[in-house]
Amino acid sequence: MDKKTKLTLDELVRRKVQILEAKGKQKKEELYIESLDGTITITAPTRAVIMDAQGFDEASEADAYFVLNLVTDPPLTQVAKEYGVAEPTDIVDILFTPGEVSQIAQRGLDLAGYNTDGVRPVKEIKN
Repeated sequence: MDKKTKLTLDELVRRKVQILEAKGKQKKEELYIESLDGTITITAPTRAVIMDAQGFDEASEADAYFVLNLVTDPPLTQVAKEYGVAEPTDIVDILFTPGEVSQIAQRGLDLAGYNTDGVRPVKEIKN
């Protein structure tokens, strides 16, 4: 689609199936974790997970909650049970360095489209 095409009701209705299929697919990404010398898979967070993470008083708690919900392979909640930690989010600090936690959280936001320039004024596109 041409970047300058004005979206209309007809255009959005015509593309309904394509739009809904794209929304239904969860974006995933495999990340290499240096401290563990292995890879994990993260899945784009839902809006609910992002909103819940924003409700924490401390950034480190928010990041731990966020990463716990982002990492889908291996499932960190199950890893937490195997490690016998009191709180599932504790597994995040056990497995990852503080910098890795921050970077994993950042990649999750990227997958959800929060750190992209996908929305910008039309005059920037024309230049």
